[in-house]
Amino acid sequence: MTPTPTRGGIKPATTTWYTSATAVAAARRMAAAEVAGDPACSMAAVGRPDPSLIPQGSRIGIGNHGRYWCLIW
Repeated sequence: MTPTPTRGGIKPATTTWYTSATAVAAARRMAAAEVAGDPACSMAAVGRPDPSLIPQGSRIGIGNHGRYWCLIW
């Protein structure tokens, strides 16, 4: 087994992704309104969200409808 490289001996934080009913509902609302942004979302996007804007080591709920995405952390 090959050891996982770490930075400074500290193992990087793991991000847990899961499908969130709340995020899916928000994505549906955004798609219906044809606008990105919903109070339920920590981040909303039309098209794929930029992974570099997402905090590492979080638990993130995702939902999409068409091109609309909602992420909650």
